[in-house]
Order: sequence, then C-alpha cells, then structure tokens
Amino acid sequence: MVFKRPERIPVSILTGFLGSGKTTLLNEILMNEQEERIAVIVNEFGKTGIDHQLVISSEEDIYELNNGCLCCKVRTDLINTLYALIQAVEEGGHTPFDRVLIETTGLAEPAPIAQSFFFDPELSEIYHLDTIITVIDCYHFPKQMHEHEEVLKQAAFADHFILNKTDLVSEEDVKKVSNRLLAVNPGAQIQSGSHGSVVIKDLLNKFSFDLHEKRLIEPSELNSHHLDPDITAIVLTSENDMDMTAFEKWFGRIIDEKGEQMYRYKGIISAAGFEKRIVFQGVHMLFAGKAGSPWKTRGSRKSEFVIIGKDLDYEWFQSQFKTCEKSK
Repeated sequence: MVFKRPERIPVSILTGFLGSGKTTLLNEILMNEQEERIAVIVNEFGKTGIDHQLVISSEEDIYELNNGCLCCKVRTDLINTLYALIQAVEEGGHTPFDRVLIETTGLAEPAPIAQSFFFDPELSEIYHLDTIITVIDCYHFPKQMHEHEEVLKQAAFADHFILNKTDLVSEEDVKKVSNRLLAVNPGAQIQSGSHGSVVIKDLLNKFSFDLHEKRLIEPSELNSHHLDPDITAIVLTSENDMDMTAFEKWFGRIIDEKGEQMYRYKGIISAAGFEKRIVFQGVHMLFAGKAGSPWKTRGSRKSEFVIIGKDLDYEWFQSQFKTCEKSK
C-alpha cells in the first residue's frame, strides 16, 4: 500500500488512568479549530464520549467530523486500524488527514502501541511516532499509584504530563504530584491543564522516539534520592570507549533477561574505533540504532545509557556497563 504523501504522518498517543480527563482533552482538541486534520483512533466510539454534534457522517467504523477530522474505532488490532485509515482515504473518498491521535483505554499500557512502530517497517514508512501525552488526575493520583501498577507504567512512558483537576487540590499537593511524576520520569515535561484547557500545539511535533542525539534525561534532572522504589530512571555512564563486541553481547543478554522491566531506554555510545556516536533507543525488547554525528574532540567522548523501568538495580547495571569498556 502506498500513501501518496511527501512526509510521514505524525502519531501522538493520549493516555491516562480511568477518569483522568483524557476524553475532555480529546473533545477540546476536536472542537477547537485546528490547522491540521486529525484522525482519532479510539477503542469504542460509543463509549468515548466524543461529542456527537461533531459527527456528520459515518461508514462502518470510520466517522467523519464536521471540522474535517476523522474518528476511527480500533478493529482487530492497532496496526490494521492504521492501515484502514489510509485505505479510507485512498479508496473510500475520505479527506486526507495530517495527524493521528490515539486515545488508549484507562487501563492500557503505552508500550504495545509504541512497539508497533518498531515491529512493522512498512508502517513506519507511512507514520511517524511523535509524542506520548499522559493525563494525570491530581486528586486521585496519590492513591491510584499505590493501587494500580498501570498508573506508574503510563507515567514511565510519558513525554508530556497534563495535570488535570488541579483546582481540587492545594498547590502543595500539585507540587507533590509533580515531584512524584518526575521521580519516575525525570525527562518528561509537565503542563497544568484543568478542565482540558491545554495548548495542543505545545504537545506535538516533539518526535521523542527519533534516533536523535538529545539526552532523554539531563543529569541535573535526575535525583536518585527521590526515585520511586519500583519504577525508576537510571543513567549509566562511562568516560572510556566501549568495546562494541562486548557491549552488543551484554546488551543482547540484558534485553533477553530484563527487557520486560525496561520500559523505555536510550543510549549514546562512544565506541572504540568509531569516530561517530552510536545512538540507540527502544521499548522493552524492540529497539533501533544508527551511527550519529562525529565526536568533536577526544575529550567530549562519553557513553550514556538511560533506562526507565521497574526494579532496576542501578549498582548492578552500572557495574555491568563498565565491563564493556575497551581494555587499555
């Protein structure tokens, strides 16, 4: 299938626990005038609460909205649904769309969605994974994070947090929620958005899953004394060049043994015998890598490996990482 479009279509994922306010945010996005035509993928159209006043026509599982956007219910799986949207444009006469926004269920984990773009090369030629936006219910979050593991998993995958229901709690409580979120995911951005009042353009076109050389987490953002005991972010570092044969062997082993615990990760490696950075990132057991830009000076060379996941033993990971250094 060939989609006649010069650029790939950005895909953003909207997640958040039950009752967090995802649908409120989604409706605001759809009801406001948009510069882009957005195709929204939901699990069940009848249950999403999308304002039916927006619907002007429907055909099977695809609904056309009066602002030019499309709403599509997930079919057998997400990959088939994404292909079906393209088919709806090319063969069904629907207006071409500029972006896809996927609203997950409240209990869903973002990992399988993100993995779809690693797993299917043809899909990645059409779509471009952009950003994971996670809506947080500030009133219920302190209780939810202890009772439902999905809440912290959603936080671990976020690129951008939307703090909802901030009017129901004190400023001090909002700060506590923010600190807890940053302990789990120090690299994410936070924006207050009670009642769904969010500037959507600030959330988009970040393309955090691209193999660029920007750090996933800045060292100043990581405070190991305040990390969540279960889901954490760790940064492995080395000032010495890596032996890539040793690193690849070790990396393959930890992916096999601990890939389920490693929710998101990214690395920039200084490899012995290579003038360019080696850049990679992944989700659980699926990852991609490439050669980056050349190192400017010998003194600038440094390896960093950031992992966000569950039950990560920093001392063990760091000691294992060091064993991959090239012998002097």
